[in-house]
Amino acid sequence: METGSHLPVALWFIGAAVLGLVIAYGIMRNRSRTRAEKHITEQATKNTYAEENRDRVSH
Repeated sequence: METGSHLPVALWFIGAAVLGLVIAYGIMRNRSRTRAEKHITEQATKNTYAEENRDRVSH
């Protein structure tokens, strides 16, 4: 029994494939960072957490 178009199902699969490709691209880009770039990211994260803690203590 045919209930409708296959287009919505096809769009779901295409969307899932695009999302998978974007995630894979992000992982590959992240792995190719230099040691200096990783250090900068870690320091920025620590600074952000320290700032949030200061804001939380002051309020």
